Amino acid sequence: MKRLLLFHTGGTLGMSPFDGELRPGDLTKELFRYIPEAQALADIEVRVLYNMDSSNVQISNWQLLAAEIERELDRYDGFVIIHGTDTMVYTASALSFMLTNLPKPVILTGAQRPISAIRTDAKSNLIGALELATYDVPEVGIYFDHRLFRGNRARKLSIDDFDAFASPNFPVLAQVGLNIELRSDLLRRPSGLFRVNREFSDQVLVLRILPGMAPDLLDPLLDGPARAIVLEAFGAGNVPIAENSLIPFIERAVGKGKIVALASQSPSGAVDLSLYECGSRAASAGAISCADMTVEAAAVKLMFLLGQFDSRDKVLRNYPLPLAGECR
Repeated sequence: MKRLLLFHTGGTLGMSPFDGELRPGDLTKELFRYIPEAQALADIEVRVLYNMDSSNVQISNWQLLAAEIERELDRYDGFVIIHGTDTMVYTASALSFMLTNLPKPVILTGAQRPISAIRTDAKSNLIGALELATYDVPEVGIYFDHRLFRGNRARKLSIDDFDAFASPNFPVLAQVGLNIELRSDLLRRPSGLFRVNREFSDQVLVLRILPGMAPDLLDPLLDGPARAIVLEAFGAGNVPIAENSLIPFIERAVGKGKIVALASQSPSGAVDLSLYECGSRAASAGAISCADMTVEAAAVKLMFLLGQFDSRDKVLRNYPLPLAGECR
């Protein structure tokens, strides 16, 4: 029987009602009472790393998870992380970049309703994640509503639907029904020795642009601490270039050594700065493309690369490269 390490970090799945609101509960005492059948899947150890609403997740929490996986890699066949849904894709993206040449499954899951609720998705999500963690899936994935996503390709699209996640620009890795349909052809395989790169920068900012937005609203950023700014642009990466043009801001920001990356407000498709004048002018001003990455993965990737390199040029050279299958 395979050995799995189940990390509990918080989130709705393990919460309990208290004075009319949900708060973190003691899942270690309750888990196998609610899903005793999980013990037939593997020899499962439950470990609470922290127990909090995922809105409070910080870089230090990503680093703790990576350190625990590194320390226990040889003792377990797979890892499952119970995590709040609000920031799950950020944690999954961060782990995918940190855990280079990952040889074993690391699967995040959670729920829209607590495991103690009568009508809950927690049980099926957790059982599915645990079962897939016994398979040969050397990926950081997110399992939710019978689907396994590549973690850095997923987005949370719904607050109150059980099918809360989607992967707009990449197929699902597995579909779970009567049978498990695993897309082995899509899985990434380690190409060298496993290693962990821990450092991140906290000086990355994401902003959504609006039609008619006054460009001078962005001027305080020019002398601020942000080393990189992700602008959620229109369509294929277009920004205003006529009235209220953002081109002067991009030029000044790049001139001050900052990185300006253009993502799309559209969840599906890829940024292509050569397609329209509104994108090509931004590229000429020094902006770079987030390609087909999710906004979340694009931002975390910048945080990661800025943590690895002091050189802006090295960050720019590495940013278009697929470090963990997050882009084409």
